[in-house]
Amino acid sequence: MVLFGDHAARPAGLERDLLRAGFQVAEADDIEHLPGRPALVVATCTSLAGNLLQLNEAFTSARATGAQVVVLIAEGEPEDLIRAAEAGADEAILLPIEAPLLITRLRARLVAPRMTLHGPGGSDLKLFEVLQEVATELHRDEMLHALVRGLANALDLRSVSCVLHSAASDTGRLVAATDAPKVRDIDIELEKWPDAVASLAAAETVFVRDAALAALFETASGLTVVAQPLELETSAAIPLSPLGRPIGTVVLRTRRGEMPLTPGAVSFAELAVAATARLLETDDRRAAIARRQAMAAHVDPLTGCATLDALDRRIRDEFERARRYDVTFALVLLDVDGMRLINERLGRDGGHRVLADLGRLLQRELRAPDFVARYGGEEFLLLLPETDADGARRTVNRIRDKLGPAGLGELHLGVRCRLTAGIATYPHPAAHKPEDVFAMVEQALMIGKAQDVERIGSAA
Repeated sequence: MVLFGDHAARPAGLERDLLRAGFQVAEADDIEHLPGRPALVVATCTSLAGNLLQLNEAFTSARATGAQVVVLIAEGEPEDLIRAAEAGADEAILLPIEAPLLITRLRARLVAPRMTLHGPGGSDLKLFEVLQEVATELHRDEMLHALVRGLANALDLRSVSCVLHSAASDTGRLVAATDAPKVRDIDIELEKWPDAVASLAAAETVFVRDAALAALFETASGLTVVAQPLELETSAAIPLSPLGRPIGTVVLRTRRGEMPLTPGAVSFAELAVAATARLLETDDRRAAIARRQAMAAHVDPLTGCATLDALDRRIRDEFERARRYDVTFALVLLDVDGMRLINERLGRDGGHRVLADLGRLLQRELRAPDFVARYGGEEFLLLLPETDADGARRTVNRIRDKLGPAGLGELHLGVRCRLTAGIATYPHPAAHKPEDVFAMVEQALMIGKAQDVERIGSAA
């Protein structure tokens, strides 16, 4: 996002509020040279009449980068909203406006296509309205409830549901269903959701035009697996995949006698689900930033990584989340080989610089949801949510690749910084509490230390 225009007209603390909400923000004094390729340009002006020429330049330059333009007008009238739209703005907002509402409208604008009046039935406007409802919610489940409600209203459907599940499980969680509006996070058997199972397995939309003729909805005995009173006719299951990782499906169904699903309706739902996935990504990043801010008082002063106390709380939270939602996480224990030799050659202060450089490198290379703590003198522990053993191994190798002159400044003195790693993942039959996973990763590190080449051990 790029901020441009009259600083005096800008709401106080706008940049700070945007950063806290998880946006990447840059300033532009010269609109002809926008930094990078922003998705959104927020232009502020005192009055539309006085700044219209400058704003027209902003519209032209933003269009060249594919960015959308939102105009904030400090001293405007309702008619200015129409004038701004006629001039080419994607949206105009009259100030003052409460910060949370402004942030929500900007978040919705980032994931919605430009509103036009040319689509069938004003579908762009309907999509924007659905996403605006989703973006207003603060928590994931409530965002999914808003998505389900919005799709049902926009497409005039009786049955829209959201099921969270994994490809390897026979059960899932029904978090929202318009034909059961009181449903709030109940366990379900996936036997009655074959369309959702097939969609998640294929990582693409499954569209069934006639359920009575679809083998997908039949058991080996030829009986329908969906309750007969539903009299299912058409179905579409769309995978929900924030950060490219499928976490569930959104299922649209119609009964006999109702208007069947059309390809256009399915395409509309796909856009809404994809945009919601992007909103969930932003929400995850915002939550990660909040966690880091909350733990600012629990940071190792030398490396900048978390302390053992902070790690203990974080691992217990992740353990409970993984157990409840049937997801995987990995622990990686890294040990700096030859730390005694490093201290002898560089001195204690030089050894501290190596550890500090390594701590900064780890924080720079990990994803937003990941967590790194200093585990011991020269040991670091990485917590990688939603990661299996292969993903953890790739993370270790990526970090090793970064251990060059650009990563650790002490290497030009002839010091070679090598890492040995131990990996443990959950779920694991031997892990019944967080302490079990700690013991497993420590054992895995010892296995890695016994190796001559790869030096990456895995828990048995």
